[in-house]
Amino acid sequence: MSTDHRLTHYLVTDLGAITRGRGQWAAKGEPLKSGVGWVPINQVISPFDTIPAVNPWGSHGDCRLRTDADTLVDVTLPDGPDLRFALCDISDLTGADLDMCARSFARRMVAELEAEGLRLFSSFEQEFWLDLPGTGAATPGFSYQRAIRHEPFGAQLMDLLQQAGVAPEMLLAEFAQDQFELTMEPSFGIASADRAVISREITRAMAHQAGGSASFCPLRLSGGVGSGVHIHLSLWDRDGNPLLHDLEGVGGLSVLGQAFCAGIVRHMPALCALTASSVVSYERLQPHRWSSAFTCMGDRNREATLRICPVVGSGSTPPERQFNVEYRAADATANPYLILGALIAAGLDGIRAGLTAPPLMNVDPSDFPAEQLAAQGIERLPQSLGEALGRLEADDVLRAALGEPLVAAFLLAKRHEIEECDGMDADAVCQRYAAIY
Repeated sequence: MSTDHRLTHYLVTDLGAITRGRGQWAAKGEPLKSGVGWVPINQVISPFDTIPAVNPWGSHGDCRLRTDADTLVDVTLPDGPDLRFALCDISDLTGADLDMCARSFARRMVAELEAEGLRLFSSFEQEFWLDLPGTGAATPGFSYQRAIRHEPFGAQLMDLLQQAGVAPEMLLAEFAQDQFELTMEPSFGIASADRAVISREITRAMAHQAGGSASFCPLRLSGGVGSGVHIHLSLWDRDGNPLLHDLEGVGGLSVLGQAFCAGIVRHMPALCALTASSVVSYERLQPHRWSSAFTCMGDRNREATLRICPVVGSGSTPPERQFNVEYRAADATANPYLILGALIAAGLDGIRAGLTAPPLMNVDPSDFPAEQLAAQGIERLPQSLGEALGRLEADDVLRAALGEPLVAAFLLAKRHEIEECDGMDADAVCQRYAAIY
């Protein structure tokens, strides 16, 4: 093989959260391409590699993947090939943002927040299933046994993620068999979504190289334990001061934090379409599963969709710099840029409307009658992707933030995905997604 050239992939994450792209063969030392050609309809290909029969583009149309050179990843798998890729926005042929680009949407919402003098500090926690040969019999949840039996994979993965610049923080054996959780350090802007995309691709590639597989799917078996994506959020000012915390506020939230969180709670039914974006997602979002099932906020309550996280008083970091909230109704079938942008849009609506804190639900909401929950403004989250899409269609705030072209493309893609799963039983749907994500 030639040693004076390298293959670089230019990647974009589509509306189904599949990262696709093109590889470019170029001489070593040659700068990254400013972009490569792309096709608009690629945004709405289903995870199953099918295309809606009726769509606005057909065989027509061209666009570009516009390279973000700051995202370049250049690492080598243990005993394996190089991974060299850069993340991209989608632009039209003039270089302007394409109105169907999820990454551009997230950047635009970050800019809107910054216009208010605010910065978002966030991180994605991601659970996944890791199947490697030679790990032996089942191991207990959260156990050191499981962690060690999967070595040296874990240490090699964290080292590679560090080399890739995504600032890995923790890798732990989770509750379900073969389940792990990966966290990254929080970051400003859209970097947390970039890190989510990069870490998934590296994890999958490493597992494949080791003779196994890694899947970030929400559920492998109907009724089983699910894998979620939890997004941790806090607000800071331009000078590096945290703004979310006030010891005297409801749940420890400042007035600004209460409004931001109230906006997220207000839009939760519609947010689900963008954060739990597959048919199988709603098999996971069930009561008593620690996955969230109601439109509520709770203080350290893992049944709440928005959880106020605890702070540690024994360390040197001040509480206000630790303080954050966690959105829990998300999984890896959702595009991370849509998740991040939509959460900002919902929170901004709460700030602009001057909303006050929603009631804190610090027990399991399903223990209360529906009438009692309704009196507090709490309802069940959508129980199917179709229902969630309907709530998104009816949410003027999120529609305006996304823009009609992106909304239309998303609804088209997701309704096609629903059709592709029609007639399949729940286990078959779970297995179909598990093989892809």
